[in-house]
Amino acid sequence: MLFSVRLPENVILDFRHIILILLVYYFGSSVSIPMALLLAALRLLWGINPGSIRTASIYIVLGLVLPYVCKKLMKWFNRYAILLMLNAICVSTIALNLFLLYDDILVSTFICLTVLILSSSVVIAVTLFIEDLIRIRSLFLKEQERAKVDYLTGLYNMREFNKKWQSIAANDSVETTAFMMLDSDHFKCINDKYGHANGNFILRQLATVLKVGAPDSELVYRVGGEEFCLILNNLPYTEQKKIAEKLRASVAGKEFLLENGAGINMTISIGLAASTQKKDMKNLFRLAEHCLYKAKNQGRNRVIGATLESE
Repeated sequence: MLFSVRLPENVILDFRHIILILLVYYFGSSVSIPMALLLAALRLLWGINPGSIRTASIYIVLGLVLPYVCKKLMKWFNRYAILLMLNAICVSTIALNLFLLYDDILVSTFICLTVLILSSSVVIAVTLFIEDLIRIRSLFLKEQERAKVDYLTGLYNMREFNKKWQSIAANDSVETTAFMMLDSDHFKCINDKYGHANGNFILRQLATVLKVGAPDSELVYRVGGEEFCLILNNLPYTEQKKIAEKLRASVAGKEFLLENGAGINMTISIGLAASTQKKDMKNLFRLAEHCLYKAKNQGRNRVIGATLESE
C-alpha cells in the first residue's frame, strides 16, 4: 500500500495481489483465504466507493478460487509458469474493474498491460529470492543434522550425548536414568588383522545391532572410537541389566561380515551405571566408565553394573 499509485476515480493500483498468489502457491487456502480477507479490509480502509467495494469483493473471490486453480496447474506446469498464470488471472480482474470505471478502453488496456509486465517481473524476482532462501535453509538444516551425527555409524555423536544428558537432568518427567557404556573387545586386533576399512565396516554393523536392541534407538550414541553409550530412562535396575545382557549376548552370537563376505565373531564389554533416586549425570557417567573398566579387567564379554546409591 505504501508504494501504490493513485489514478483518477479514486483507483489505487499496487502489487498486493502478488502476496496473495505467493501464499496460495506455498501455503494453500488455509493461509490465502485469511490474507484475501485482510487485503479486502485494507482496500476498504482507503475509502469506500463502488470501485473499492468491487476490488474488495474480487480479493475475496480470488482467495477462494486461486488455490483450486493452482492445484490444477501444478499437474502440468513448473512453479514459475504457475505463478505467472496466477498473476495474469489477478491482473485480469484488475482490468475488469478498470473497464467498469473508465470509458477509454485504450487507457485501461495500457494500464493493465503495464501492471502485468511489472508484476510478472516482480513475481519472478521474488520467487527466485524465496527459492534461494528455501535452498539455503535446507542446506543449513542438513549441515546442522550432520553436526549431530557420527559420520561412520549414523548414530548421534558425543556432542549430542552431552546435550541429551543435560536435558534429562532438567526434565522432571525422567525420574530414573542409566548410562550403558559399551566397548568392543580386542578391536585393535581386528583393525590390525583385517584393516581399518573392515574395522569401520564392522562398527557400522555393531551400531545396527545396538539400535535394534535398544529400547529407544534415538538414545544410542557413539562416544569414542569403538565405544558406544545407551541412555535408559524410567526403567527399573533389573530391567536395565536384562537389556545390557541381551545386547551382550546378541553381539556375541552374531557373525559380523568383512568386506569380502567372510564372517568373524566379536564380543563387547558393558558397564552399566544407574540412578534410582537422583540424577547426578556426571557421576553417573564416571560410574559407567568405571564399571566398563571392571568388565574389561574381569575377562571381557560381560556386564558389570552398579547404582550411584550403592557406591
